[in-house]
Amino acid sequence: MVEPTMKWLSNASLILMMGAVTATARAQDTRAVLTAELELGEATIWYLGHAGWAVKTRDNLLIFDYWESTAPRSRRSLSNGYVDPAEIADQNVYVFVSHSHGDHYDPIILEWQSVIPNITYVFGWEFATESSYVCLTEPRETRRIDGLEVSTINHDFDGIPEVAFLVTLDSLVLYHSGDHGTWSDPPNSVFVDNIDYLAGLGKQIDVAFISTFGQRGGGIINAGDRYSIERLSPRVMFPMHHGDNEDLYERFAREIRREDVRTAVYDATRPGDHFSYKSGRIERY
Repeated sequence: MVEPTMKWLSNASLILMMGAVTATARAQDTRAVLTAELELGEATIWYLGHAGWAVKTRDNLLIFDYWESTAPRSRRSLSNGYVDPAEIADQNVYVFVSHSHGDHYDPIILEWQSVIPNITYVFGWEFATESSYVCLTEPRETRRIDGLEVSTINHDFDGIPEVAFLVTLDSLVLYHSGDHGTWSDPPNSVFVDNIDYLAGLGKQIDVAFISTFGQRGGGIINAGDRYSIERLSPRVMFPMHHGDNEDLYERFAREIRREDVRTAVYDATRPGDHFSYKSGRIERY
């Protein structure tokens, strides 16, 4: 009875070793992607789970609403949906946090500044008074931060200050909605007014990351989702805010494609999925 047990242990060890090798290979590939040259207007995008995204542009790396819902099973890497600060230590990093909900703000992000020399934190509320943090607290604020321009819309539907970010940099315009959304049909007036304000800024949004909350009756697309897509008219849109239920992204993308929208909608299938954005189009890797 000893021999089969030892054989099983050997197979299990082999599987673990293969997993470790695969994780290392993915991390090495991620380093190659991070150091690859991009042109202005191009980006590489990683889905980091739930509402978390990393976007590499020509000169910068942006991370939005990072949250570790579970501990990683292998070494941290963008390739599996986790941030290892050592992996991105040579990047010019901007970390955006829309609000203080636990599924959008993970305190672990503050540890990164001890490893990454060039890192800037941008919060959508009065996080701290230290000058090292950028806190966008004014209504519909526009702020220039180094080479970036950031505009916000504000809402506090559940009693805490929240923003959505419109970021312009490296010939790209990115929109991250945070928790800005609505279930009401038609959309409530605060939501509509905010979306109209962003549309009125006259910027062509390249990539939009939009939280989709579905309908209270069970449908996957609600009137607010449609309004955001129609008024903002981004070239590319990714639904988000369904961590551990990524199948809902595919369902949203499939159903919205049946409607008369100009925006190309793509879906992430798991944390670590990465995409290339070039000439207004997405390529999935």
